[in-house]
Amino acid sequence: MFIVFLLSTIQALSTGLDGGKELCLGIQGKKTALFQISFVVSGFQEDNIEMKFYSPRKTLLKSSIKQKEGNYKEIMTDDGQYEVCFKSLDKYYKLISFNFDFIEENDLALAETMDQMAEDMKQAYRSLKTIQNNQHYQNDRENEHQRMLESTEKKLWWCSAGKMGALIVICISQIYMLTGYFKGKQFGPNV
Repeated sequence: MFIVFLLSTIQALSTGLDGGKELCLGIQGKKTALFQISFVVSGFQEDNIEMKFYSPRKTLLKSSIKQKEGNYKEIMTDDGQYEVCFKSLDKYYKLISFNFDFIEENDLALAETMDQMAEDMKQAYRSLKTIQNNQHYQNDRENEHQRMLESTEKKLWWCSAGKMGALIVICISQIYMLTGYFKGKQFGPNV
């Protein structure tokens, strides 16, 4: 499955990924821009995921396997469409929450020209953004876990009801068979 997103500002998204499938996202990038991706995977066997980051020339820039979360930064070296691909390594559905942060060079202030207060503000902004992203990921994760818990509870209820029904049928059939077996027989002394 291939989906193209053209991102020019910060984007936080969540999407499902079926087992054994791959999801690729295209990001239009400019040379010398800073690109950052943070992702969190939830679901059964959530660490069975592969993430790859490709340049416009299809060169592999970053790769991670069997990590349920990650945070990567990359300075873009070419103009064009970069791709981030997620692939499920097993047959189970997974929920992927990710955040793209794309900053062009002219938006970045040089370290030599910044005073200490501006640097502290920049760090505080990043910390707050990280906290916001983590809250978003945790909220999505909790919603997915709640859905799975409700589904499991419903399945257990039906399983219990089926077992109780089977036991009742077995008991009634045993009572019926035993009463039929002893019906018409005499158990008194024979004289």
